[in-house]
Amino acid sequence: MVKSTIKLPTNALLDALNSRPKHVFISGASRGIGEATARMLGDKNFNLTLAARSYNRLLGVAMDVGTDKAHAVTMDLADEASIDAAVVAAESRFGPIDVMICNAGMHAETPLSDVTAEGRQRFRRVVDVNLIGTYFLAQLASQHMPSNGRILFIGSTLGRFGAPRTHAYTASKHALLGIARGMAHELSRRNIRVNVVNPGWVDTRMAREAMQQMATASGQSLQQVTAQQIGNQPVRRMIKPIEVAAYLEFLVGPGGDAITGQGIDISGGAVMV
Repeated sequence: MVKSTIKLPTNALLDALNSRPKHVFISGASRGIGEATARMLGDKNFNLTLAARSYNRLLGVAMDVGTDKAHAVTMDLADEASIDAAVVAAESRFGPIDVMICNAGMHAETPLSDVTAEGRQRFRRVVDVNLIGTYFLAQLASQHMPSNGRILFIGSTLGRFGAPRTHAYTASKHALLGIARGMAHELSRRNIRVNVVNPGWVDTRMAREAMQQMATASGQSLQQVTAQQIGNQPVRRMIKPIEVAAYLEFLVGPGGDAITGQGIDISGGAVMV
């Protein structure tokens, strides 16, 4: 029997093991920041599980990325069984989740003056989706997450300050930072990093709908409200979804290894800390 004289250096062996495609789960991947992130990471060495409520649009994104490396699953963060099923389907297809990007969320006005049953139900649903369901999703993903994993929550600059008529949304985004910091401590022993990315006004359907609600409530035009909101920040334009995606890619990679428990603002300077 001839023995090989070639020895693979330890660091090269580790590099080879780490070169396998990492499994990234992106919620809310059918549009906006989630879609931009899926398309950006789809061009790299990643396997993607893409989740959203709207399956047809989601499947289109997966097909564009390539069905050999992108898996589409339906998921509703207000439904615990749906969350469980999505994570099981993801791990069955691509193995343990290396990176969880909790991007899905919803916005609805919850003014103080609304004390109706419908208003209370709306408040609960925003918190159920943006906070409780999001936490359950990250919690499940963390159970089998390998060393050097990442959990990234998409928060909001409204997690930094308050705003009228958005109490449920604002509270849910404030709470994400507390959850991320607790998870960052608990998962640090497994070399998993947890952070919150807080976008400002991003050019998405949700943002445009929120501005329209503000315009309707104030009796102003959409153009006036947009000019007011964007005019308050040093970079006087809406953030592009791809700009948020680019920062998420940085945090997923080696650049994010020393960053954990942070709220990172991508706001055009609307927040300066």
